[in-house]
Amino acid sequence: MEKQILDILNAGLGVLKTGQEGLEKAKAEFNKSFQELAAKGAADNSEASVRVREFVDKLLNEAKELSTAAGKSYEDARVKIVEQYNKVTEEVKKIVPPEQIEAFKAKLTEVAETVKKAVPSQKSATAN
Repeated sequence: MEKQILDILNAGLGVLKTGQEGLEKAKAEFNKSFQELAAKGAADNSEASVRVREFVDKLLNEAKELSTAAGKSYEDARVKIVEQYNKVTEEVKKIVPPEQIEAFKAKLTEVAETVKKAVPSQKSATAN
């Protein structure tokens, strides 16, 4: 009985090893074929190929510019929000007594803790 179990185990390991070797061989063949196709494509300087390359290059540059502009807009908006928050905070400090501000902060912290306890964490939520 032990020999049969060991034979089955060894056969399973052999299947895994063969599968792994086959996968590595297929990956190497795919990479080789891909490189050959890329070389053929790079050697193609026909008008259509040149236009396609120019179009893709232009598209990539526009996407990069848009991404940069979006990042800049986000940063500008964030800076303005922080500035406004700081202004409001300073005005509140002038109007509201410090004890009330501290009481409000404490209550806000309490609410935040209650919310954290009520909402499941990301790890436990994704585990379900």
